Amino acid sequence: MRIAFCSLLLPEEKNIVQRAKRRLPGMSLHKLATALIKGIDANLESPVTVFNIINALNYPNFPELVFKTEKWSHTDGAEDWHIGYLNLIGIKYITQANGLYRKLKQWVKAGGDQPAAVVVHHIYLPMMVAALRLKKRFPQVKICLITGDMYGRGGLTKKKKLTLKEQLIKGVEWYVNHLARSFDSYVFATEAMAEGYGVEDKPHCVLECTYNNDGQTEITDAGEEKTIFYAGALRDDYGMPHLLQAFSLIDDPDYRLWLAGGSATETIQRYLDSDPRITLLGFLSLQEVAAYQQRATVLISPRTGEHEFVKYSFPSKTMECLASGKPYIAHHLPCDPPEYAAHIQYPADESDQALADTICAICEMPAARRAEIGRAAREFILTEKNPKAMCARVVDLLQE
Repeated sequence: MRIAFCSLLLPEEKNIVQRAKRRLPGMSLHKLATALIKGIDANLESPVTVFNIINALNYPNFPELVFKTEKWSHTDGAEDWHIGYLNLIGIKYITQANGLYRKLKQWVKAGGDQPAAVVVHHIYLPMMVAALRLKKRFPQVKICLITGDMYGRGGLTKKKKLTLKEQLIKGVEWYVNHLARSFDSYVFATEAMAEGYGVEDKPHCVLECTYNNDGQTEITDAGEEKTIFYAGALRDDYGMPHLLQAFSLIDDPDYRLWLAGGSATETIQRYLDSDPRITLLGFLSLQEVAAYQQRATVLISPRTGEHEFVKYSFPSKTMECLASGKPYIAHHLPCDPPEYAAHIQYPADESDQALADTICAICEMPAARRAEIGRAAREFILTEKNPKAMCARVVDLLQE
């Protein structure tokens, strides 16, 4: 079977992140797409063909107005394409969808009668439109949607009064959910997503995430200070007030809390002003996050299960933190597969005091015991959650 993979990779050699005039989203998608491509390749005799949209910020927030269609290769023997488009708001979506459709059509025709599948990674409107347009032209081609996200589980859906921009965004989100139901098969982060999209009777499998080991992680001792490190969005619904309040319950002056992921909200600033043990690091590159992880005593995610959206997503930071070789504290969420329970340090409940108690329990452990916990978690991720092992189920789904 020939497989095309539609992605939103951000090629390092093009310095997309560095050239953007403000923070560029999409690094988590880039990392996951890279791992998925590697894993699917590992389960096939020949590599997939990647059709990639370098999805930069709209001009002028990104200095490039025109992205050219370019041939490239993600691995030996692969013939891949970066899709060209005009980087202006509105026109961008249209030119991306048209450019991708033309290249996919050429790819299908070049394969003759061979069975073909097109995989779309992420609920990105231009890629979905192009794949469904291709399906209409070539009914024999199977299309598969891989997503760990879905719209309509919070955010704008709970607001009663919307601005014009928010109304447009909500309309696009509704249309994306509508298009998603027309794919032939699905790879979801949780089983609940199949029900959420209303496609539980269609072929699908669950792949919560996967970890692409680049072999560069060197586990180091955290040192004397007891440092808790969080990297991610500094949002209230991701548990930031909960983490800050829990940390405030710890009186020990040797404890430190490092926060990475953006500028301070009013809540965060209030704690920064009152507690010198808390440091806001701002946005960090992937390499910087990895370096801070190794300097930390324990990694943490304060997200709780009170919000509905946690049923429909799996935080990619879970795998990254477990793979770091450092102990990882997080609450037990509905999206957690049962095998993670042996490696995530779950507090007794979702109270501030329970989180503070767990932080102290891990930080006060002998360093050798913390290292043992971290090594076991890392081995679990590298052995059972590597791209080849996880993506075997994707290839099986496509071939069936």
